[in-house]
Amino acid sequence: MVKPQSFQAKVAEHIELNKKYHSLRLELVDPHQLEFAAGQYISVAIGGAARRAYSIASTPATKHAVELLVDIEPGGKGSTFMKNLKPGDAVEFLAPLGIFTVATEPKLLFVATGSGIAPFKSMLFDLLEDKKDQREIWLLWGLRQVEEMFWEEEWRQINEYYANFHYRLMISKPPGMWPLVSGHVDKELNDVALNQDWGVYLCGNKEMIAEVSQMVQNRGVDINKIYKEGYA
Repeated sequence: MVKPQSFQAKVAEHIELNKKYHSLRLELVDPHQLEFAAGQYISVAIGGAARRAYSIASTPATKHAVELLVDIEPGGKGSTFMKNLKPGDAVEFLAPLGIFTVATEPKLLFVATGSGIAPFKSMLFDLLEDKKDQREIWLLWGLRQVEEMFWEEEWRQINEYYANFHYRLMISKPPGMWPLVSGHVDKELNDVALNQDWGVYLCGNKEMIAEVSQMVQNRGVDINKIYKEGYA
């Protein structure tokens, strides 16, 4: 792993995806390039001595900038700082950090809730588009409401293009007459033929991580092949 260092960057783009999630693109100023592994994160200085961790959503092929996904709903110091950033604003962060990266299992399952999708976007686009990985890969992603949906078209396109990739989006609180998949992410686990060949990657709320971790172990997945990144 590359040793973390301090980076100076400027906000190149700030997109309000919906009322809950924002996407930010930070262009590197000094140093100009960041070497990292898909799944790692940065630690953003948000004022005083305070810092907040954000997974990198862009792939390692993009070295001059990082894409971040921010859940602004908590309204805490970190989410408020990120929400108020404007194009041109200066940002300081430490990177790269973390060991939540893809291993060598023959088959891969990724399960996310909410903004836990961020490191998986980096991992999966790196695997499929950049590395042309041929392993069987599943992504199960849970959101609460239809109004929270984002990046949906990107996932559907990559799902159609790569035969080895399987994608499911679940809405836990769907509107009436919702025609697509509803419920929690564990509902779709039965469609995945889990056994000892699988590596399972979990990112999101702690309840989902604990529940799915036990469920996949019951289906034959080695506990040492379950990788977790919890979000509050």
